[in-house]
Amino acid sequence: MNWNMKKTLAFLLIVWLAIPCTGAGVTKRSILIQKNFDLCFQLGQDGKTAAVVASDPALTDFVRSKRDAFEKAATEEDAARAALFTEQEIDQIGGRLAELSSTPALKQLCSKLRKGGKYVIFNELPDGEFLRAAWKQDAGGINQIIKVYALKGKPHSSIDIPDPRFETLPYYIDALARVIRPGIRENVLALSRDRLFYALPMEVALAYLDINDRYEAADFEPMAKGINAKAYAKVRKTKWEKYPYSAIVVLGAGPNDRGQAINPKGRVRCAYAAGLYLQGQAPFLILSGGRAHPVMTPYSEAEEMKRYLMEVFGIPEEAIIAEPHARHTTTNLRNAARIMLSTGFPMEKPALMSSTQEQLDSVEKPRFQDRCRKEMLVVPFRLGQRLNTRELVFWPLSIATQVYPIDPLDP
Repeated sequence: MNWNMKKTLAFLLIVWLAIPCTGAGVTKRSILIQKNFDLCFQLGQDGKTAAVVASDPALTDFVRSKRDAFEKAATEEDAARAALFTEQEIDQIGGRLAELSSTPALKQLCSKLRKGGKYVIFNELPDGEFLRAAWKQDAGGINQIIKVYALKGKPHSSIDIPDPRFETLPYYIDALARVIRPGIRENVLALSRDRLFYALPMEVALAYLDINDRYEAADFEPMAKGINAKAYAKVRKTKWEKYPYSAIVVLGAGPNDRGQAINPKGRVRCAYAAGLYLQGQAPFLILSGGRAHPVMTPYSEAEEMKRYLMEVFGIPEEAIIAEPHARHTTTNLRNAARIMLSTGFPMEKPALMSSTQEQLDSVEKPRFQDRCRKEMLVVPFRLGQRLNTRELVFWPLSIATQVYPIDPLDP
């Protein structure tokens, strides 16, 4: 990495670091940070908390040493490796956060994070250990992105591979640096002089997600103002006692052909679920599936299923909730549970899972719950009765809010 490229990279990173300070509003970038790394996001949002952390000598030393190592990197690969948090660094930062947890600002941060639910499996820990565990989760997620998208490491699954169509980082940052408006350097340097300990590694991770066009976690967000606005409004007015189930959750089926919007399996699942809805089994259809198959497809399973149900079966838009982020059967159920929890579904009322016999057979096997724990840390549902080959009763659980940033495309 030559000197000019180092300056370009450092300059671009500093520009990106300053973006949250400019009041730019909700962006794909801010959605990705909040979804994957809520501790880091909340630290950067609250001025008092950020001031406590940014003024800590040990964390300030870490920021300086990390930046020095990054700027000394001779190659793109060396720079990516320098951005990674080492296990020792993660432990040291976690220790400092634990020590700072007694300050009023960080006590308030802990309370906010606990209520948010993204670290719910740590909620029983005291504040210091809660912050340490939440930080370790965030740091692991940042490292995972850099390892997969910068260093060609093993992804969370075979469908999360980097996109080979894109150029490497030096060419990308050089192109972006050319369009940054003149005169911003001084302002950016002033804003970024005392940046937080996670900033540089996170920005490298975000840069690689951007290069590879991996914004899936931000698709259709905020959904309450867009794709699900009508349905969410209906949730608040629903008379739940009229229905045996709260929702019919339709598990997506991704097309195999890159040019195919919805495959025959998806159509069959939609047709069956439409029949259940028209019979009055539930007031809502929750369609779950993101841009997962094939790799880098432009089509969202949930969006295409919604369009199909409205156009072919005349299902009203206010009865359809799209869950356009899930990439696996595990996250189909977790993400549907998250929506039900956040929008006001009655959690004591069962829901129906609708899919093929093979998929529901798989969900009922004990190893599926083992897979949930391995891939998402939690089992976000309780299974009920299998009604027939295509219907399985379940209850969503509040633990579904737990985040797993090792899969940054759908944490």
